[in-house]
Amino acid sequence: MQSHKPEFRFKPAEGGLVKVLGPLETEIMQVVWDDQPTTVKKVHRALQAKREIAYTTVMTTMTRLAEKGVLSRLREGLAYVYTPAITKREFEATMVQRVLDGLMDDYREETITYLVDYLTKHHPDQLERLRKAA
Repeated sequence: MQSHKPEFRFKPAEGGLVKVLGPLETEIMQVVWDDQPTTVKKVHRALQAKREIAYTTVMTTMTRLAEKGVLSRLREGLAYVYTPAITKREFEATMVQRVLDGLMDDYREETITYLVDYLTKHHPDQLERLRKAA
């Protein structure tokens, strides 16, 4: 896994990657992860096929994602070429680790109790796997 840590805010009520990225950031990252390397023009075209969106909005959001460390960009002529700074799987693993680190640091007992209860109820096979690993 890469050493840099993308910046994010955790929004537990949202679904999927929107928990840590905004809705537009999530849409853009899905396009970039699927079609890399890419440009603002290509991402805008992909999003525009689904709904009306301004080119400048896509450009600003991709710049913000680069500043957060989620995208890398390299200037080629007049345009930037963007690639993910982290794979989708690495991003998801990093987010889970950071959320759980925060919960374990502040609410260790509650977090462990909840995880055991959750696994007992929903995924007993995973709980057994943890028991064997311990």
